Amino acid sequence: MISRRHVLAGATASPLAAMAGGASAQAVTSPTLDEILTPPTLLGAALSPDGRQLASLRMERKGELMKAYVLLQSADRPRDPPTVVLIGDYDVQQLEWANDERLLIWIFIHKNPDGTPTGQRYGDLLFPSPQIRVLSISLDGAETAILFGSEGGPVSRAADLGSIVDLLVDDPKNVLMQAWDYDKGCLLLFKVNIYTGEATFFERGAQQTYGWRTQNGQPVIRLDSNRRGTVVWIYTRPPGQTAWTLYRKLRRNELEQISDFNVVGATAEAGVMLVTTQHERGGDRVLQRFDLQTLKLAEVMASRVDRDIDSVVMDERGGLLAASFVEDREDYIFFDQTLKAHYRGLQSYFKNDVNLSFVDASLDHSRFVVGASSPTLAGSLWLYDKPSGALTPLGETRPWLSGRLAPTSILKLKSRDGLDLTAYLTTPIGAVAGPRPLVIFPHGGPEARDAYGFDQFVQAFAAKGWYVLQVNFRGSSGYGKAFADAGRKRWGTEMQNDIEDALAAVTARGGIDPRRIAICGASYGGYAALMGAVKTPKVYRAVVSIAGVSDLPAMVAYTKREDGGDSPAYTYVLETIGDPVADKTLLEQSSPAFRAKEIIAPVMLIHGVHDDVVPIEQSNRMAKALKAAGNPAKRLDIKWVGHRGWDVFTTKTILNAAITHIETAFTAPLA
Repeated sequence: MISRRHVLAGATASPLAAMAGGASAQAVTSPTLDEILTPPTLLGAALSPDGRQLASLRMERKGELMKAYVLLQSADRPRDPPTVVLIGDYDVQQLEWANDERLLIWIFIHKNPDGTPTGQRYGDLLFPSPQIRVLSISLDGAETAILFGSEGGPVSRAADLGSIVDLLVDDPKNVLMQAWDYDKGCLLLFKVNIYTGEATFFERGAQQTYGWRTQNGQPVIRLDSNRRGTVVWIYTRPPGQTAWTLYRKLRRNELEQISDFNVVGATAEAGVMLVTTQHERGGDRVLQRFDLQTLKLAEVMASRVDRDIDSVVMDERGGLLAASFVEDREDYIFFDQTLKAHYRGLQSYFKNDVNLSFVDASLDHSRFVVGASSPTLAGSLWLYDKPSGALTPLGETRPWLSGRLAPTSILKLKSRDGLDLTAYLTTPIGAVAGPRPLVIFPHGGPEARDAYGFDQFVQAFAAKGWYVLQVNFRGSSGYGKAFADAGRKRWGTEMQNDIEDALAAVTARGGIDPRRIAICGASYGGYAALMGAVKTPKVYRAVVSIAGVSDLPAMVAYTKREDGGDSPAYTYVLETIGDPVADKTLLEQSSPAFRAKEIIAPVMLIHGVHDDVVPIEQSNRMAKALKAAGNPAKRLDIKWVGHRGWDVFTTKTILNAAITHIETAFTAPLA
């Protein structure tokens, strides 16, 4: 879904929002797992296009009962009492202004009219999942319409009718939306009237189309993918033309990001888009103009040495304000130098200790909704008035966590071979006698990264009184091409050494019990957990692998079988993990399933049965090898999930299992 918030700062790329301040001097108690995982009560805020009105979406929950409502305020007088617009007993997710007089509210529906759960049925099995709909509502709440609400037939059966492709800023009565047509077996584009909900057919995708990018209300880029979503075909169509042209075929990673070429916005110049791509000269990801007529990458708009540009801050008319990247916190390269001065002032107000994200903006750039986040501040939103410099708090997203979260330190380290590394050490709150346990939590990807922000897994571990160490080992993204390339074919070797070197550095600082160290990770992080137990078996008291890889030759073969030997996904695997023939010895030596006899610590394997990124066969192979080695693993196979997109119940199930496994090992008598 593309909304003003998504186009504005890529706000989903980093954790949202939090109040300035920290824990009080009084003794505080760590939050429970339920409190950490409880969804926010402030779900978002948005400015009307003219910047005169502010809307914030709220949700109160009591058991299964929900009360959703919008608070409307004058942006000129944001501290005046707001007008309450009641939505009702709905699970709402976000809001957006369709125009200056109409709001859009995204609703998740969990039950059919007869009370049965919504979901996808496969034979006799029902996998519960919500239906997503968009409610259009007038500012007094009197007039409402469900977008696509008047549609019957195959489109009405689509689970997701909440995907807005373009808000059509120059057409205040309509938005452009995509929906799956079950009869035609493809994705369709519709122009949908926000006052009536009536949808008018606009364009049909190909059988493999999963989305479009638009300029001035017209689709100019089409994205098709294979069944697993690991390979993407990018098609282009300049304004005024009718035929689509294949531009590139690229890999799509497990974070659903396209490698090397991400369309991040449309410029005000017809036929020119903005993309982030690896620059041909330097290799780091930069922001460039892309000409749809010539299919050429043009001027580099923003770059940062040894850092990757992630997204942009721009308005709906293509006005470019800034490009974003992550140092440890989110940061920006500004095109609007006046905004840069205001941003630095805001950072100073928050003591330079938060991620500041641009959540929304008025079209004249005079007012912004900003979010601020840090490890100890789980969420808040603010209204910033640029002319006056006034900053008004809109509320905390999870106020029950205020002052109760564990702080994180940023560590700059050297690997044993001299590479610069960044790690994050989270320290549990509360005074205790003696050293504390530590959990290493390596990230997935491996071309992903950790950053300085609120993390539910980290805070859940810290709430148990454990230190938590996160390491951006070589091969992580965000630090430029050279750093990512340093991890190629280094699974289980130098990449693992980086984790060990960071652990040695933090252990040397004191306060950590070296006899109670565990390692837990998901996806590549699950692989790193298993490989850590192979490489340094005496270090770990417990190991948890969540959807982890264990058998590299089998994983390489799976990718070839599923995606094809000529696919960019398979090419990536060959370059990053290794060639099954030329690198056979390396792959086997770097496979935990081949070296299970070396593992001493108790292992828990957690895996979604429907995982098609890392198939459950990987955990099956590891379990079989551990059993043969006399160290049978504990298993948790989750029948209703795949590799990503976990809901609160699934996340809680996984965390409960991981924490119980680690805690049991930590409290067991030493051998």
